[in-house]
Amino acid sequence: MKSEKIAFLSPDLSHLKRIISRLEIQVLIGLGLWIYAGVFFPEIVGNFSWMGELFMTLLKMFLAPLLFFAIINAVLGLGDLKKLGTLGTRTLAYYMLTTTLAIVLGMILMNIFSPGTGVHFKQFENFNSASVEGWLTFSNFIMSLFPSNMIASFVSLNAIQIISVGIILGIFIMQSASKSHIKQLKNIFDTLYNAILAFIRFVVTLTPFWVFWIVSNVVAVNGFQSMQDLLPLVVITLVALAIHSVITLPTIGIFIGHFNPWTYFQQVKEAVLLGFSTSSSSATMWVSMHVARENAKLNNEVVNFTFPIGTTVNMDGTALYQALVALFVSQFLGIDISLGQQFTIVIIVILASIGAAGIPGAGIIILTTVFLTIWLPVEAIGIILAVDRVLDMFRTAVNVWGDLLTAKVINTFYVRYLQEKNLAQKVAEKIQGKPKEV
Repeated sequence: MKSEKIAFLSPDLSHLKRIISRLEIQVLIGLGLWIYAGVFFPEIVGNFSWMGELFMTLLKMFLAPLLFFAIINAVLGLGDLKKLGTLGTRTLAYYMLTTTLAIVLGMILMNIFSPGTGVHFKQFENFNSASVEGWLTFSNFIMSLFPSNMIASFVSLNAIQIISVGIILGIFIMQSASKSHIKQLKNIFDTLYNAILAFIRFVVTLTPFWVFWIVSNVVAVNGFQSMQDLLPLVVITLVALAIHSVITLPTIGIFIGHFNPWTYFQQVKEAVLLGFSTSSSSATMWVSMHVARENAKLNNEVVNFTFPIGTTVNMDGTALYQALVALFVSQFLGIDISLGQQFTIVIIVILASIGAAGIPGAGIIILTTVFLTIWLPVEAIGIILAVDRVLDMFRTAVNVWGDLLTAKVINTFYVRYLQEKNLAQKVAEKIQGKPKEV
């Protein structure tokens, strides 16, 4: 009886500790504290506004080499395309198709509802929108892709030029180097990339601390209204992600892959749910490969090819979100972006999402890349951080679901390819075995 009383007075709190230890829960708990501090202690919060600036500085510190190594690794990884021939090309084409559809969907919703129009943040009242509007043209974008000096692009942190240099160098390394040299280079780039990624993980782990000062300062300067102004962006993001994952991707699966998406989802839902809970497509990749191979019975070669490439190249949810945020910030800054300029943003977001790290908070890195490329103030990302972590869970789930659907579609083509190859081989054997006519 006494032991029961002790157990009652000291219950097992391990489950509660596990819940609180999750980063998204900490962010949600912290949201109330951020708003409270910004409303009731604006002067104190203002004195520590440099904390938010330090966070953005740390994110940008290794951005150039991170982009460079990520892009080269992604391109060198495409050397495996030779294994699947035309199916490899179809895989990349499918990735580009779904990513483009996701971005276009987000832009359509943003143009219809314009959630950023009429929103005002005091720290950006003096922003000169004409400088961005004049630069963001397609011709300027094409010219900006190629630096006159590669080192200069690193020094000036010109993200789009760093991406271009990485793609070009990666392609010509594949063409000129032997397989052993490519493997050695990839090992070196992997080591450097993972080291930088470890630093980024460390910085992102402290997100509740950094975001406390950023968001509370936003509330202190703009009032509680600034949080309410973000709600339309959150709703549109969730609606866009839902449409893409429930309608767009399954429709492609039905008409191109010729399978039932709902039945397939039942087989692989474990990976999607894990992606949602961890906000990491990289951490989910092995589970995705397992359920695709064991539950959905996909071809082993297709699984081994599509998921490693898809985890870095196929970022539908992330790319959609980047476009939404870019347009939202453009709207509240009063920047008039034409349809042609929006098309340019589509290309920029696709390029920026290639080789993106599949870790929680990686969206902030990509946002920094996009903002630097189209001359939007990086400081505006701080306003979005209040809702970014929660939305990261949803867009990661979409990324994982997109990878799984891609594998299923490619598997359909691959099985058909094997059947045709087997049939052709049987016909050839039959012809060779047929006696010659006299």
